[in-house]
Amino acid sequence: MLQIAVWALGTGFVTGAVWFAILFYRRHPASSKPPALPASGQPDVKTVDDMSRRLLELEERVDANEYLLKRDKIPQPRKPPSP
Repeated sequence: MLQIAVWALGTGFVTGAVWFAILFYRRHPASSKPPALPASGQPDVKTVDDMSRRLLELEERVDANEYLLKRDKIPQPRKPPSP
């Protein structure tokens, strides 16, 4: 019986902590600023170059995956059954 009470209290504590974190985050969204922006608010050239390089790499990956998906859908010629 005591184990059930301890389990219920622990579950309630964890649930309450999660709800508190959710409410706190909703009321203070400005506390989580994007780390990529410098203090001036303007991205520097290095950051823009890095982001464009990463974007090009992601586009290449998407193109390669689309090619692989289309390649799998192309029907391959079948050999006639051997007698």
